[in-house]
Amino acid sequence: VVAYQSCNSIYYEPLIEGSQAVLEKYQLPKDYFLFVGSVETRKNIQVVIKAYRHLPKDTKIPLIIIGRPSQGKEQLLSLIASEGLKKQVFWVENLTNNEHLKAIYHAAKALIYPSLYEGFGLPVIEALLSKTPVITSNTSSLPEAAGPDSLWINPNSPEELAEAMEQVLGEGLRKKMIERGYQYALDNFGRKTTTDRMMKIYQSIIL
Repeated sequence: VVAYQSCNSIYYEPLIEGSQAVLEKYQLPKDYFLFVGSVETRKNIQVVIKAYRHLPKDTKIPLIIIGRPSQGKEQLLSLIASEGLKKQVFWVENLTNNEHLKAIYHAAKALIYPSLYEGFGLPVIEALLSKTPVITSNTSSLPEAAGPDSLWINPNSPEELAEAMEQVLGEGLRKKMIERGYQYALDNFGRKTTTDRMMKIYQSIIL
């Protein structure tokens, strides 16, 4: 029997601090793609850097990375440099304020989460609840976490990821992804929903 988890309560509440003030605090750009999570091999952030090779010039907006490096930091920095993206990539390693993280999610053009495998994929849920479109892998738990209105890509294909990044900048698709993704997250990962599911499991065991 599967009972989903929910996430930090702030993601179900309105923003306290505006996104623009938070972006200025961390000296981040106004328009950007976003990656959130520990920087390690299975998170596959290298494919995001490689995808920039295939983007048209006018869609090469900056990338913000939020997460502590646990392995491969030097290799990633070397790849960023070799791709000529040092001025395009902004890395915040020690963000501990969840309200600020929510504001950064909210202002992103999309969360890009091309992990090779996940047990759940909490940043995907956080993004959807922040009304941010999601591009993620078509593997493991991620399609289930992201829902049918997110964009699923082969995490080994920079070309496929670049195509999704270009698509998500289109206002019509973006609006639909925000509205339907938010509702999907509420319906499946809302706090009452997850609590009710757990209670039904307990009751079925007792009875």
